[in-house]
Amino acid sequence: MKKSVWLSFGIFSVFLMLVTSSAWAQGGGPVRVVLPHRVLFDVSLPHYVATEKGLYDKAGIKIEPLFTRGGGEQVQILVAGDGDIATGTGLLAVLSALEKGAPLKIISAEATGVGDIFWHVKADSPIKKIEDLAGKKVGFSNPGSSTHLATLALADWLKAKGLKPPELLPVGSPPDTFTAVMTGQIDAGWSAPPFFLEEIKKGNIRILFRGDELPGLSELTIRVNLARSDFLKTRPEAMKGYMTATKNALDFIFAQPDEAAKIWIKHAKLKEPFEVVRETWKFYSPKSLAFAPILGIDRSLEDAVKFKFVKTPFSREDLNKAMDLSFIPK
Repeated sequence: MKKSVWLSFGIFSVFLMLVTSSAWAQGGGPVRVVLPHRVLFDVSLPHYVATEKGLYDKAGIKIEPLFTRGGGEQVQILVAGDGDIATGTGLLAVLSALEKGAPLKIISAEATGVGDIFWHVKADSPIKKIEDLAGKKVGFSNPGSSTHLATLALADWLKAKGLKPPELLPVGSPPDTFTAVMTGQIDAGWSAPPFFLEEIKKGNIRILFRGDELPGLSELTIRVNLARSDFLKTRPEAMKGYMTATKNALDFIFAQPDEAAKIWIKHAKLKEPFEVVRETWKFYSPKSLAFAPILGIDRSLEDAVKFKFVKTPFSREDLNKAMDLSFIPK
């Protein structure tokens, strides 16, 4: 009888420890994660996979996702205290916020290179090469986004070649951009797979260039993940749990692409055929979405000044103080 009582007590104690550990990681509430898009591969799919495969549950956390329109919007939400973590945020937008004293920490790289983003023109457009964009209207998503950085680099490169820089216009999402291109409001617009891969196959639009074709961008970390400083101090286990779940989700995406594609179609409500969705994997790699290292820091610091994201130059020491990479899974 005593053995039975002690056995029951032992089982209950283990159960209580597990529940307590989970509650401690959750901190009494969900982790508020700000995501820049409901569809884009690198930011939405890891979240959907982690949800579908129970990876957040295994990490002992609950997630409250908040989808935005990208650009600097994620930063604004964190600064306002309405989110804990923000993913896929343009590094230059982060530097701008840090200069103003935003209580944020960069916790990892999110994307290195711009090979996932392409600029397209109408199939019958006279624009055949990048240099033909001189003096033309070129669209990006929103200020502070990676597409903004890429178009700024484009303008700078054309200017260095003695050509007239293009007029850069914020046009929003890929569907908004596609409409702007097809109606002649802009000459070239951005997109990312799976958006409009079918239109390319049908011959309605052409890819003019991918972001990595611009000098220096292929080895530049353009998007980072960040979190509020107070969240990192008060809920470190939740932060570790989120990073571990996301890393495991990314591993699953590249190891099981067919199943991941089905999860993506289901959660993002994609209308594209499965075969078209699977083509998206050609634009991404585990290396491009690795949490570390953060590459091209010196160029990013220079670009922040050149493109007027900051008023005074950041030093390496300043940036190091604004980073905490200790939550990246080993």
